[in-house]
Amino acid sequence: MPSDMKARIAREFAELARTKSIDKITVKDIVEACHITRQTFYYHFQDLIDVIDWSLQQAMEELVEKSIRIDSREQVIELFLSEAVKARGLLRKLLASQLREQTERLIVESVRSYFREMVERRELLQDVSRSDAQVALDFYTFATVGMMLEYCSRPNLDVKRLAGQITRLMSGDALEKR
Repeated sequence: MPSDMKARIAREFAELARTKSIDKITVKDIVEACHITRQTFYYHFQDLIDVIDWSLQQAMEELVEKSIRIDSREQVIELFLSEAVKARGLLRKLLASQLREQTERLIVESVRSYFREMVERRELLQDVSRSDAQVALDFYTFATVGMMLEYCSRPNLDVKRLAGQITRLMSGDALEKR
């Protein structure tokens, strides 16, 4: 039941964010929307940034589970980009709020966690040094977050095409004529 309540609180926060500025959303708003007490909110979360953090972690866990069943790197990237596009409204609002710095940090940590989980589950980077593996993890994390923030807010983004371009870049075939 606690994770159900956490999910409910997170859903209400996201719902409130559709109609209200992030900076104007309060714990009181969420408590009222969920019909719970402040004590219940604080039992599950420390504050609003904790709600955002938990929501990102849940989204990344779901993405890992979906990604692990896909063999094609391009399809995994397409899935990742599609999910980012679905969340772009909320992401845009979070990044325009006073919580921008914390949100960026949470996004980076969530994406890093996603890649770390994928590396472990797919047994990747086993033949490279720990130092090189960390650099690779950081590179893909920051590249992905940068691309996601730059491209996913574009209204007419061709996710399939961008996934192909990123895949070619990652494989070293980016300079091929297309």
